[in-house]
Amino acid sequence: MCTVLSLQSAGIPPANLRIEVVDPVLKGGKVDLVVTDVAGRTIVEMKYPRGSRTSVSPDTMTLGELLRDFLRVALVPAADRWVVLVLEPSLRRYLARRDAAWWTESPGGAVVLNRGELESLPKTARDAIGPLQWLLPVQATCVVAEPVDLDLALFAYQVDAPGSEVVGARLMSVERAAPEAGLQISRTRSGKATARSEILAAINSLIARSGLHEVAVQDVVHEMRRRGARYSDSTVRTMMTSHMCAQVHGPNIAAYDDLDRVDRGTYRLRLPH
Repeated sequence: MCTVLSLQSAGIPPANLRIEVVDPVLKGGKVDLVVTDVAGRTIVEMKYPRGSRTSVSPDTMTLGELLRDFLRVALVPAADRWVVLVLEPSLRRYLARRDAAWWTESPGGAVVLNRGELESLPKTARDAIGPLQWLLPVQATCVVAEPVDLDLALFAYQVDAPGSEVVGARLMSVERAAPEAGLQISRTRSGKATARSEILAAINSLIARSGLHEVAVQDVVHEMRRRGARYSDSTVRTMMTSHMCAQVHGPNIAAYDDLDRVDRGTYRLRLPH
Protein backbone atom coordinates (compact mmCIF):
# COMPACT_ATOMS: atom_id res chain seq x y z
CA MET A 1 0.00 0.00 0.00
CA CYS A 2 2.86 2.41 0.75
CA THR A 3 4.24 1.74 -2.73
CA VAL A 4 0.85 2.30 -4.36
CA LEU A 5 0.34 5.59 -2.48
CA SER A 6 3.85 6.78 -3.34
CA LEU A 7 3.36 6.00 -7.02
CA GLN A 8 0.01 7.76 -6.96
CA SER A 9 1.63 10.86 -5.46
CA ALA A 10 4.15 10.71 -8.34
CA GLY A 11 1.29 10.91 -10.84
CA ILE A 12 0.61 7.24 -11.60
CA PRO A 13 -3.10 6.45 -11.20
CA PRO A 14 -3.97 3.32 -9.18
CA ALA A 15 -5.82 1.99 -12.23
CA ASN A 16 -2.39 1.56 -13.88
CA LEU A 17 -1.13 -0.69 -11.09
CA ARG A 18 -1.60 -4.44 -10.76
CA ILE A 19 -0.20 -6.77 -8.10
CA GLU A 20 0.59 -10.48 -8.16
CA VAL A 21 0.34 -10.65 -11.95
CA VAL A 22 0.65 -14.10 -13.54
CA ASP A 23 3.07 -14.11 -16.47
CA PRO A 24 3.20 -17.03 -18.96
CA VAL A 25 6.99 -16.92 -19.28
CA LEU A 26 7.27 -17.74 -15.57
CA LYS A 27 5.11 -20.85 -16.05
CA GLY A 28 2.53 -19.89 -13.47
CA GLY A 29 4.82 -17.58 -11.48
CA LYS A 30 3.69 -14.09 -10.53
CA VAL A 31 5.19 -10.62 -10.73
CA ASP A 32 4.80 -8.58 -7.52
CA LEU A 33 3.88 -5.28 -9.19
CA VAL A 34 3.18 -4.21 -12.77
CA VAL A 35 2.93 -0.52 -13.67
CA THR A 36 1.45 0.29 -17.09
CA ASP A 37 1.77 3.59 -18.96
CA VAL A 38 2.22 4.84 -22.53
CA ALA A 39 5.82 3.58 -22.59
CA GLY A 40 4.72 0.03 -21.84
CA ARG A 41 4.86 -1.88 -18.59
CA THR A 42 7.32 -1.71 -15.73
CA ILE A 43 7.68 -4.77 -13.52
CA VAL A 44 8.89 -4.70 -9.93
CA GLU A 45 9.85 -7.52 -7.60
CA MET A 46 10.01 -6.58 -3.91
CA LYS A 47 11.53 -8.59 -1.08
CA TYR A 48 12.08 -8.09 2.64
CA PRO A 49 13.66 -11.28 4.04
CA ARG A 50 13.44 -11.51 7.83
CA GLY A 51 16.15 -12.95 10.01
CA SER A 52 16.00 -16.52 11.23
CA ARG A 53 14.05 -17.28 14.42
CA THR A 54 15.76 -20.63 14.81
CA SER A 55 19.34 -21.70 15.33
CA VAL A 56 19.52 -22.82 11.69
CA SER A 57 20.66 -20.04 9.40
CA PRO A 58 18.51 -19.68 6.26
CA ASP A 59 21.10 -17.54 4.48
CA THR A 60 21.86 -19.88 1.59
CA MET A 61 18.17 -20.37 0.84
CA THR A 62 17.57 -16.62 1.15
CA LEU A 63 20.50 -15.99 -1.19
CA GLY A 64 18.87 -18.22 -3.80
CA GLU A 65 15.52 -16.48 -3.39
CA LEU A 66 17.12 -13.05 -3.82
CA LEU A 67 18.96 -14.08 -6.97
CA ARG A 68 15.83 -15.74 -8.34
CA ASP A 69 14.10 -12.33 -8.31
CA PHE A 70 16.80 -10.88 -10.58
CA LEU A 71 16.56 -13.86 -12.93
CA ARG A 72 12.74 -13.79 -13.02
CA VAL A 73 12.59 -10.05 -13.69
CA ALA A 74 15.09 -10.32 -16.55
CA LEU A 75 13.04 -13.09 -18.13
CA VAL A 76 9.74 -11.18 -18.31
CA PRO A 77 9.17 -8.89 -21.34
CA ALA A 78 8.85 -5.28 -20.12
CA ALA A 79 9.91 -1.73 -20.88
CA ASP A 80 11.60 -1.45 -17.49
CA ARG A 81 12.49 -3.96 -14.75
CA TRP A 82 13.29 -3.45 -11.07
CA VAL A 83 14.23 -5.48 -8.01
CA VAL A 84 13.70 -3.65 -4.70
CA LEU A 85 15.20 -5.17 -1.54
CA VAL A 86 14.95 -4.22 2.12
CA LEU A 87 17.83 -5.95 3.89
CA GLU A 88 18.85 -6.48 7.50
CA PRO A 89 22.49 -5.96 8.55
CA SER A 90 23.20 -9.68 9.06
CA LEU A 91 22.07 -10.58 5.54
CA ARG A 92 24.00 -7.68 4.05
CA ARG A 93 27.16 -8.86 5.82
CA TYR A 94 26.55 -12.37 4.51
CA LEU A 95 26.14 -11.15 0.93
CA ALA A 96 29.26 -9.00 1.12
CA ARG A 97 31.30 -11.78 2.71
CA ARG A 98 30.23 -14.60 0.45
CA ASP A 99 29.55 -12.89 -2.83
CA ALA A 100 31.66 -9.73 -2.83
CA ALA A 101 33.03 -10.61 -6.27
CA TRP A 102 29.73 -9.97 -8.03
CA TRP A 103 27.39 -8.35 -5.49
CA THR A 104 27.20 -4.59 -4.90
CA GLU A 105 25.27 -2.17 -2.71
CA SER A 106 26.91 0.94 -4.19
CA PRO A 107 24.81 3.19 -6.47
CA GLY A 108 26.16 2.90 -10.00
CA GLY A 109 27.66 -0.52 -9.30
CA ALA A 110 26.72 -3.64 -11.25
CA VAL A 111 25.43 -7.01 -10.16
CA VAL A 112 26.24 -9.59 -12.83
CA LEU A 113 24.94 -13.15 -12.73
CA ASN A 114 26.30 -15.73 -15.15
CA ARG A 115 26.22 -19.49 -15.28
CA GLY A 116 29.49 -19.97 -13.44
CA GLU A 117 28.34 -18.01 -10.39
CA LEU A 118 24.98 -19.79 -10.25
CA GLU A 119 26.49 -23.26 -10.57
CA SER A 120 28.96 -22.53 -7.75
CA LEU A 121 26.19 -21.73 -5.26
CA PRO A 122 25.36 -24.13 -2.41
CA LYS A 123 22.70 -26.70 -3.26
CA THR A 124 20.15 -25.00 -0.99
CA ALA A 125 20.57 -21.75 -2.93
CA ARG A 126 20.37 -23.53 -6.30
CA ASP A 127 17.19 -25.32 -5.20
CA ALA A 128 15.65 -22.00 -4.16
CA ILE A 129 16.40 -20.51 -7.58
CA GLY A 130 14.41 -23.29 -9.23
CA PRO A 131 14.46 -25.16 -12.52
CA LEU A 132 13.35 -22.54 -15.06
CA GLN A 133 15.60 -22.08 -18.09
CA TRP A 134 17.11 -18.72 -17.20
CA LEU A 135 18.50 -16.39 -19.87
CA LEU A 136 22.07 -15.51 -18.90
CA PRO A 137 23.99 -13.42 -18.13
CA VAL A 138 21.76 -11.04 -16.17
CA GLN A 139 23.05 -7.60 -15.21
CA ALA A 140 21.46 -5.10 -12.83
CA THR A 141 22.58 -1.62 -11.78
CA CYS A 142 22.21 -0.41 -8.21
CA VAL A 143 20.36 2.91 -8.50
CA VAL A 144 19.21 3.57 -4.92
CA ALA A 145 20.77 2.69 -1.56
CA GLU A 146 19.02 4.36 1.35
CA PRO A 147 18.60 3.69 5.08
CA VAL A 148 14.93 3.20 5.96
CA ASP A 149 15.28 2.44 9.68
CA LEU A 150 17.98 2.09 12.30
CA ASP A 151 18.89 -1.39 11.10
CA LEU A 152 17.33 -1.60 7.64
CA ALA A 153 18.40 -0.36 4.23
CA LEU A 154 16.53 -0.27 0.93
CA PHE A 155 18.23 -1.06 -2.38
CA ALA A 156 16.70 -0.63 -5.83
CA TYR A 157 18.29 -2.38 -8.82
CA GLN A 158 17.39 -1.68 -12.43
CA VAL A 159 17.64 -4.96 -14.34
CA ASP A 160 18.69 -5.18 -17.98
CA ALA A 161 17.30 -7.65 -20.44
CA PRO A 162 19.64 -10.66 -20.79
CA GLY A 163 22.35 -10.05 -23.36
CA SER A 164 25.85 -10.99 -24.31
CA GLU A 165 28.43 -12.08 -21.75
CA VAL A 166 29.59 -9.26 -19.51
CA VAL A 167 33.20 -9.42 -18.37
CA GLY A 168 33.55 -9.16 -14.61
CA ALA A 169 31.00 -8.65 -11.89
CA ARG A 170 31.42 -5.29 -10.22
CA LEU A 171 31.68 -1.66 -11.13
CA MET A 172 34.92 -0.96 -12.99
CA SER A 173 36.29 2.54 -13.44
CA VAL A 174 37.20 3.42 -17.01
CA GLU A 175 39.02 6.68 -16.69
CA ARG A 176 38.59 9.38 -19.28
CA ALA A 177 39.41 13.02 -18.83
CA ALA A 178 36.60 15.57 -18.94
CA PRO A 179 38.16 18.64 -20.57
CA GLU A 180 36.48 21.13 -18.22
CA ALA A 181 37.89 19.75 -14.96
CA GLY A 182 39.96 16.65 -15.59
CA LEU A 183 37.07 14.67 -14.17
CA GLN A 184 37.15 10.90 -13.78
CA ILE A 185 34.00 9.27 -15.14
CA SER A 186 33.07 5.68 -14.34
CA ARG A 187 31.33 3.05 -16.41
CA THR A 188 30.53 -0.58 -15.94
CA ARG A 189 32.62 -3.22 -17.69
CA SER A 190 29.89 -3.50 -20.30
CA GLY A 191 30.62 0.13 -21.25
CA LYS A 192 27.22 1.26 -19.99
CA ALA A 193 27.19 4.66 -18.31
CA THR A 194 26.24 4.69 -14.64
CA ALA A 195 24.02 7.18 -12.79
CA ARG A 196 27.17 8.80 -11.44
CA SER A 197 28.82 9.16 -14.84
CA GLU A 198 25.67 10.62 -16.42
CA ILE A 199 25.34 13.15 -13.60
CA LEU A 200 28.98 14.15 -14.01
CA ALA A 201 28.51 14.52 -17.75
CA ALA A 202 25.47 16.74 -17.16
CA ILE A 203 27.42 18.88 -14.67
CA ASN A 204 30.27 19.32 -17.14
CA SER A 205 27.81 20.31 -19.84
CA LEU A 206 26.31 22.98 -17.57
CA ILE A 207 29.78 24.28 -16.66
CA ALA A 208 30.83 24.45 -20.29
CA ARG A 209 27.73 26.46 -21.26
CA SER A 210 27.66 28.84 -18.27
CA GLY A 211 31.36 29.30 -17.59
CA LEU A 212 30.58 28.94 -13.87
CA HIS A 213 32.07 26.22 -11.70
CA GLU A 214 29.12 25.94 -9.33
CA VAL A 215 25.87 24.15 -10.22
CA ALA A 216 22.49 23.91 -8.52
CA VAL A 217 20.98 20.46 -7.99
CA GLN A 218 17.77 21.50 -9.76
CA ASP A 219 19.74 22.67 -12.80
CA VAL A 220 21.42 19.26 -12.99
CA VAL A 221 18.00 17.58 -12.73
CA HIS A 222 16.74 19.67 -15.67
CA GLU A 223 19.91 18.93 -17.68
CA MET A 224 19.49 15.20 -17.07
CA ARG A 225 15.92 15.40 -18.38
CA ARG A 226 17.11 17.35 -21.42
CA ARG A 227 19.72 14.70 -22.16
CA GLY A 228 17.11 11.93 -21.89
CA ALA A 229 18.70 10.23 -18.88
CA ARG A 230 16.72 7.27 -17.53
CA TYR A 231 17.26 8.07 -13.86
CA SER A 232 14.53 9.67 -11.74
CA ASP A 233 14.81 13.18 -10.32
CA SER A 234 15.02 11.76 -6.79
CA THR A 235 17.92 9.50 -7.79
CA VAL A 236 19.85 12.47 -9.22
CA ARG A 237 19.26 14.49 -6.05
CA THR A 238 20.25 11.61 -3.76
CA MET A 239 23.40 10.90 -5.73
CA MET A 240 24.52 14.55 -5.67
CA THR A 241 23.61 15.37 -2.06
CA SER A 242 24.80 12.09 -0.53
CA HIS A 243 26.85 9.61 -2.55
CA MET A 244 28.90 12.09 -4.61
CA CYS A 245 29.36 14.77 -1.94
CA ALA A 246 32.76 14.85 -0.20
CA GLN A 247 31.18 16.28 2.96
CA VAL A 248 28.78 13.35 3.46
CA HIS A 249 29.91 10.00 4.87
CA GLY A 250 28.29 7.16 6.75
CA PRO A 251 26.50 3.81 6.36
CA ASN A 252 25.04 3.15 2.88
CA ILE A 253 26.88 6.18 1.46
CA ALA A 254 29.11 5.54 -1.56
CA ALA A 255 31.69 8.25 -0.86
CA TYR A 256 32.91 9.15 -4.34
CA ASP A 257 34.01 12.69 -3.28
CA ASP A 258 33.18 14.13 -6.71
CA LEU A 259 31.53 17.31 -5.39
CA ASP A 260 32.00 19.93 -2.70
CA ARG A 261 28.89 21.49 -1.15
CA VAL A 262 29.25 25.27 -1.27
CA ASP A 263 25.72 26.29 -0.28
CA ARG A 264 22.26 24.83 0.17
CA GLY A 265 21.51 22.96 -3.06
CA THR A 266 24.70 24.21 -4.74
CA TYR A 267 27.81 22.15 -5.51
CA ARG A 268 31.21 22.50 -7.14
CA LEU A 269 33.25 19.83 -8.90
CA ARG A 270 36.33 18.73 -6.98
CA LEU A 271 39.54 19.02 -8.95
CA PRO A 272 41.86 15.97 -8.94
CA HIS A 273 44.49 16.11 -6.16
